Amino acid sequence: MRQISLVVLSTALFCCSLTFAARAADLEGDMLSLSSGLSTVLSSNQPSEMQQALTQMRAAAKDAKTATPPSLAGSAPQSPAMQGWRNAFDQLIAKVDQAEQQVKIGKLADAKQTAQQISVLRNENHRKYR
Repeated sequence: MRQISLVVLSTALFCCSLTFAARAADLEGDMLSLSSGLSTVLSSNQPSEMQQALTQMRAAAKDAKTATPPSLAGSAPQSPAMQGWRNAFDQLIAKVDQAEQQVKIGKLADAKQTAQQISVLRNENHRKYR
């Protein structure tokens, strides 16, 4: 009986660790998408390319917002730290939307300035949550 309990407990812990690892991999993928999109916006002069990158960035930010970073593992969903994490993504999404509007009206230089602001947000929040 004790061996069965030990096997069940071990299996449960293993499954939980796999779930956490998969979620961390999803978050890493979102971060890579954000980084790639930001690079594209900063380097491109093609509105369609910039628009596509910003669309991908918004999707990645929305997905990452629902994740828990490894530095906050075990934090309650309504803890101040987790609220700060989600607020950081709200700020990021607002900047992405702003850049997207600028691209739509042909203000590519303004969109690049907004992308620089996104870069500043990224650096600030990496210091907090990485």
